[in-house]
Amino acid sequence: MAYAPITKLDNFTSEENNAQIWLNDVEKAINNGRALQAISYFLKDTANSWYQSLAAKPQTFNKFKTEFLRYFNNNNSINCLTNTFTTIKQEDTEAVTTYLECFHRNLRQIQTIQANYFTVPQILNQFIRGLHSSILQQVHSMHSVDLPIAIIYAKDFEAAELKANHTQAVNLVMNESSDLDSKLKQFSDTINQKLEGYLADNHAIYQPPQ
Repeated sequence: MAYAPITKLDNFTSEENNAQIWLNDVEKAINNGRALQAISYFLKDTANSWYQSLAAKPQTFNKFKTEFLRYFNNNNSINCLTNTFTTIKQEDTEAVTTYLECFHRNLRQIQTIQANYFTVPQILNQFIRGLHSSILQQVHSMHSVDLPIAIIYAKDFEAAELKANHTQAVNLVMNESSDLDSKLKQFSDTINQKLEGYLADNHAIYQPPQ
């Protein structure tokens, strides 16, 4: 039997819909006896491809819900986590160790849902892309083949940069201190000259009694 479209129910595409909320809308719009037969009409794009790929179609609406939520809740969660993971960046004042903790925490969340979602090269490339620009090119130029080695390079380059910055800061302070000492001496000499001139002028004007 063919079913006429139920216009008050939105299509489900997976990219734009929340799986549980959409199923709730299905149950409100279609009585349970018709839901399983009518449901495929509203599955579009990725959702329709998933349904058509099922080797054995669910025989009841409850079984459909179980399979549907198992797939699309995980899929939506991974999409959200992946978006976060691929935008993690090392901040200007953030140490490599702190960035790495955030990187690993997000990666573990994805791997909890799907263990092999990212390949080893993808994980390595994402780690390097997220590094601060001051060390990114240096780490990339080392052509690391695994993450632990890339992490060592990142920490080494960070340490070298911090040492260079520290040396530069010390030299700057010393130069400024030297300039300050020079200016203070110049100021003191100027004051002494003015004071000597002042005393000489006063001595010329006022001669104390002999």
